[in-house]
Amino acid sequence: MNVARTCGLTLLVLCVLGGLVAALFSPTLAATLTLPATPAASQSTAPPNVEPALLTVGPTPTIGATTAQPTQLPSSVTMLVQDTFQRPDQSLWGQSSDGQIWSGDANTNPFFSIVNGAGQISGGPDAVQAIMHVASQDAELLVSGTVNQYNAHGTINLGGVLRWQDSQNWYKVLIDGSKLQLLKSVQGKISVLATQPFNAVGGTAYSIRFRVLGSDLFAKAWSSTQPEPAHWGLMVIDTDLRTGNSGIRVLLGDHTIIRIQTFVETNVPPAV
Repeated sequence: MNVARTCGLTLLVLCVLGGLVAALFSPTLAATLTLPATPAASQSTAPPNVEPALLTVGPTPTIGATTAQPTQLPSSVTMLVQDTFQRPDQSLWGQSSDGQIWSGDANTNPFFSIVNGAGQISGGPDAVQAIMHVASQDAELLVSGTVNQYNAHGTINLGGVLRWQDSQNWYKVLIDGSKLQLLKSVQGKISVLATQPFNAVGGTAYSIRFRVLGSDLFAKAWSSTQPEPAHWGLMVIDTDLRTGNSGIRVLLGDHTIIRIQTFVETNVPPAV
């Protein structure tokens, strides 16, 4: 009887102790036996095969030369002719801003006048020219102006001339609405030296720069509201004409109105 009671009490004590131990260590065991969630399981709601967005890098912009006409020319450059046409309205072109006399048609043909601060050429159809008699072998020309309308045939143009000797012998650069072009005339025979596509719109101001240096001819054109291109558009070699004068030569159509805002001729700056 006493043995049975002793065994029962011993079993009861062991059960109580076992419960206490289980209560104390079950959280640790549970944490140990429970596997942590995997990253894939935590992102199971993301759409499959999604790549990160790619950075689209555009082309590196080309920075053109900002070549606005300076108020003072470099010491290596000499002004040969300048006309800003800032004088009262008049028939014909008279004297340039620096006091030189225009010749060719500019002071004989009624197509030429000064209107609202620009040298205007209106009439046509005809080819006419305004010439400055400052003879030079190497020179650079800048002409800026507008044409009220071009045509699909290219028979209206705005252009400048260098090494002009007479109406039969000259080099000319022009824009005609669809192209920039270099021409030469020798004994009245006109030849195309070089051509580049150039879209020009009527009523928009454009600038043309033209240089002759020895046997090398260079030309470019651009919208006058934009920076001047850093590089020449046309470059050719020709040896037929060695010296002459500068000027403007245009081809007019019916009801053409051409307005010249700037005419500048300088020597060619030396290479650096």
